[in-house]
Amino acid sequence: MAVPPADLIESAVLASREESASAEELLAAANRIAPCFWHPGVGEQIRVPVDGAELRVLHFPSHDPAARRPVVMIPGFGATPEGFQDFYAAVAGCAELYYLETREKPSSRIADRRLVMSVSRSARDVQQALSFLGLAGRRDFVLVAACWGAAIVLQGLIEGFLEAPTILAVDPMHTLWFPKWLLRWVSPLLPAPALLALRPMIARAMLGDMQEPTQRQRAYTFAYSADPWKWKKSAEAAWDFELYGRLSRIEREVFVLNGTRDKIHDSRHYPRIAREMPRGRFVYVPADERDRERLFGVAAREFARVSAADGLPPSLACFEKRLR
Repeated sequence: MAVPPADLIESAVLASREESASAEELLAAANRIAPCFWHPGVGEQIRVPVDGAELRVLHFPSHDPAARRPVVMIPGFGATPEGFQDFYAAVAGCAELYYLETREKPSSRIADRRLVMSVSRSARDVQQALSFLGLAGRRDFVLVAACWGAAIVLQGLIEGFLEAPTILAVDPMHTLWFPKWLLRWVSPLLPAPALLALRPMIARAMLGDMQEPTQRQRAYTFAYSADPWKWKKSAEAAWDFELYGRLSRIEREVFVLNGTRDKIHDSRHYPRIAREMPRGRFVYVPADERDRERLFGVAAREFARVSAADGLPPSLACFEKRLR
């Protein structure tokens, strides 16, 4: 008897005792100490020119013979490197890494504040950066994108101009998490300095009841590190952005990864996103919210140890969930 799609989606974010034990073992092996990767001298800083802007890329080589290809990481909306230290610790020395920050990050240099800050523009930035780094069309690599970074990559796939040998979308956001009424009606009326002054109140209102302490602290760090006008312009440009209903246009294989949930990242969406893509595949690795970013790093490392032709690494195959 065929299993109803709704039941497959619901069961996709459940784990057996064996799966939980395997995930715990996989993550425990990656619980390592590593230098703060954004500090000077730890890695190479590259300024990447894109249309009307420059983006920062942090590059870290690897001499591990098990690593067969580099990893390119695209973090989420407004994310700072501090929030991805556990990701770096899992990858450091195990795979070559390019940590690419998109144009709403404080590190970007914007030539003209009138420039477009849309999701599509950010996706084109990613493709331009991949070409500048000598990756696009030349090397086998893994493109890992988290949260809003994954939304940017999926938008590029929908429009047909972004490509990578392997794409791993981690906790992809189908729409921007901020309240639509705030982005549509309130934010345009407030200048950036006013948003700066109101930032503590807005952050408490949106995050104060978040139950997951590690992810709550990460979110507060991102909010207080934000460049107000970049956040404002990027968020307003995405107020009506929605991936649902458009993902079926992505014809290539995309791996969607999840293992935790919190107020911002609702795990019920991720198997739905994978299922809407004709060749989407969903991998659920159960983890504590404290290990969310370490999980991303472990998955990236495992994909770096196989080629694009190999598909899903054997170490992660037991976590794939059937959606169809």
